[in-house]
Amino acid sequence: MIKTKNGIYSRETVRRLVQQGLRVSAITLASFAFASPAFAQLRTGRDSDREFYSTQPTPMPTSSAPRGNAKGFPSSPRPTKTAKAVKEDIVQASALEGTGESQSSRVEHAGCKNCQAGIAHSHAPMSTSSSRHIEMESDDSSAMVEPDNAFYESDPIYESDASSARSIRQTCASDCDSNGFIQPHGLISWLLRRSQLRFEAVTFCPEGRNLPQLVTTRRPANDPATDGLIGRPDTINLFGGGESLGKTSQGVRGEYGLFFDACRSNGIMLRFFDAGSDSESYSSTPTSEPVVMRPFFSTNNNAQSTIAVNYPGSTSGSLDAKISTELYGGDILYRKLILQDCAGRVEFLAGYQTARLADQLMISSTTTALTNTPAPAGTVSQLTDHFATTNRFNGMALGLNGIMRERAWSLSGMFKLGMGNMERSVSIDGASTITVPGNPPSTNATANGLLARGTNDGNYVMNTFVVTPEVNVTLGYRLTRRLEATVGYSYLGLPKVARVADQLDPQLAANLSNPLTGPIRPGFTLTESNFSLHSLNYGLQWQY
Repeated sequence: MIKTKNGIYSRETVRRLVQQGLRVSAITLASFAFASPAFAQLRTGRDSDREFYSTQPTPMPTSSAPRGNAKGFPSSPRPTKTAKAVKEDIVQASALEGTGESQSSRVEHAGCKNCQAGIAHSHAPMSTSSSRHIEMESDDSSAMVEPDNAFYESDPIYESDASSARSIRQTCASDCDSNGFIQPHGLISWLLRRSQLRFEAVTFCPEGRNLPQLVTTRRPANDPATDGLIGRPDTINLFGGGESLGKTSQGVRGEYGLFFDACRSNGIMLRFFDAGSDSESYSSTPTSEPVVMRPFFSTNNNAQSTIAVNYPGSTSGSLDAKISTELYGGDILYRKLILQDCAGRVEFLAGYQTARLADQLMISSTTTALTNTPAPAGTVSQLTDHFATTNRFNGMALGLNGIMRERAWSLSGMFKLGMGNMERSVSIDGASTITVPGNPPSTNATANGLLARGTNDGNYVMNTFVVTPEVNVTLGYRLTRRLEATVGYSYLGLPKVARVADQLDPQLAANLSNPLTGPIRPGFTLTESNFSLHSLNYGLQWQY
């Protein structure tokens, strides 16, 4: 027995009192530890993670007088307790037994910024975060937490209680009730809250095409009758004779999204890309390359032949050759949310898609005869061949767009099919001007080049139905609450296009007889091919 001022107690009673006091003291110390910023940082890994993915809204400055919100809901009065008093209440509440409050809830309360700042709020898991805006009083107007932001910024990994995590996921997947929304003031604010913008620099890897041997040489010069002929082992290609327009190029890709409602359940998406232009060229002067030949297949002689642009002791001339391509496109898509939970969302896409692929090939030469064979000395010949192709796709687009998020990381993907008309336009024209010296000199101009002549020149337009697939995969990392760095891969297929290298006569055959006798060559037959565009994109995405 132990005698005290208030009476006599047994040793067992005193032991129970001491144990209860130690238990209360331990819970109190643990609550202070959980409430400390250092321990909060240890749990979340870093302060920014806690800031980005907190399930509670960021507190806003409170007004001096209570008032109701725009929808008639009662407003929270101005908090009178200090942050220190709130922390004391949390510690006292956590020490009580039989309250039914889980340890994870006490941890969340202790680390809550609203509790620390003395802001009146609710700790219901994700309440109204995905179904309505959370309204808080400010000095001038009501501030809202965007449901989509709360959806992306929450991270159930911070919840140790399994039932709370399930509740959060169920709430995230629930439908959004627009009746509780308080619309922001002004058109600019309305646009910002429903907008997202992505801008990326892109390295494009287009599929090239094989270009025939168009300009050749032999080093050193040997025989003008055989130098530069196609098929000879001593022939060196100066332009053509391999794959062209297959080099990587730098371009841009952009995307702008506008949601019609604050739930972000439907909206529009505007996308564009510009792969830039790629070109290959060759230029020669009388001193840069002693032997410059233009090879072709002569139908008159039924054998390989050449035209000497520059050859020692025979002709003196220069040549310019260039092949180029450009590609750009875009689409306007309606987006409809079909699936959403705390891990991500999937949208259905439907709209209009367009793309344009254009190629050009130009070969121009100027030659002066140094002997009287085959033309009088001093005769100047100008020869030009021009080929151009344009492919325009216009059609309907259907697809899916989705995103998954885990903390600061995101993985998004798009699969889309464009179905519509591919218009192929081919333009071929040639020209030659021969000036014979004399008094006065005589000039003869025709619409015949070497490979573009009256037998194949003209403008040809053909249409066909195609299906264009597009795939995009993007990995993102959120740098700030609004800004995200992205890197990804994209593929675009354009079937049945007309490339300029394919529209040349496959044998480079030409009938140079005047008047025309014998085979009608070169001729024109549309040659189709499938075009593939691979790209690596890296950039930034901003979302208000």
